[in-house]
Amino acid sequence: MEETPARVDLLLDALRQQAREEFSGAVVVLGEANGKVVLREGLLTTATTSAAPGLESLLLRSGRISDEEWTAVFAAAAPSGRLPTALVERRLLGSAGVQVVTRMATMDALFALALTQIARVTTEPAGSGFLPPLLPVEPGIEVERAIRETSRRLASASRWRADLGLEPQVRPRLATASARHGTAGGAQADLLARIDGRRTCRDIAFTVGRGLFPVMTDLASLAGDGRIVLPPPQGRSPVRSDAGRPAASGPPDYGDRVRTEIPHLAVGADSQERQKMMADTALPRRSPPHRDGGGPPDHGFPARRRTR
Repeated sequence: MEETPARVDLLLDALRQQAREEFSGAVVVLGEANGKVVLREGLLTTATTSAAPGLESLLLRSGRISDEEWTAVFAAAAPSGRLPTALVERRLLGSAGVQVVTRMATMDALFALALTQIARVTTEPAGSGFLPPLLPVEPGIEVERAIRETSRRLASASRWRADLGLEPQVRPRLATASARHGTAGGAQADLLARIDGRRTCRDIAFTVGRGLFPVMTDLASLAGDGRIVLPPPQGRSPVRSDAGRPAASGPPDYGDRVRTEIPHLAVGADSQERQKMMADTALPRRSPPHRDGGGPPDHGFPARRRTR
């Protein structure tokens, strides 16, 4: 039986209720990791939490935008609420890129919040003094779609925890060479370079500028290939299950996997929306433009300008 994170229904039920009431404001989450989910007329426009990298970390740590570029555009556009427009005007992101990164950050924060122990959920209606998000999802995500996707991710996390002992607070370490199978490239190779036995899965996500869920997905794959070892979180002893694997112990904090399959995209009207919300791979770094005007299509991530 798949475990449900402690009191996650407090959050999901609150979101459903506020969606029905076409609420505008914030759903505030208090507990193991505090967070905030902002809605506009019942649609989810952003989610933030200390449990997962936010937009700034995703953009800067991934190398998509430099510190200097971010500081300049933020100072110029954030006070007037024009940050999304300014990012496009300055060719730091394309309009599609803004949509991708805002959805990515929002869905990952919702997953990370739902994975923690939740003590209390309150609401903060929009009004005088309410600060709207600087980079909202436009036009917003339907709450039921967001909940369905979050539930799928939680089911994956539950299996990784039961089968591999992968949790956000686990500190992966590299396996011995003799235990490794296959090769890792791209984003997985980048993760391997950051694994030192001290960083937690959550720490690694912040370090590489990727969402917690995609990082856990790759770590689960690396564990399945025998390339990393997942010791129990500090303060816990491994508990053996009947199958000889570490059994689940305690509530999740921050996490891993063997070769657990990621749920397939639904077929039908939901497919395109799910694809947008599942666009959780590492953000592409800007590369020099093609001189002949050819090359891959623009997905909203403009090529980096050449510097001497």
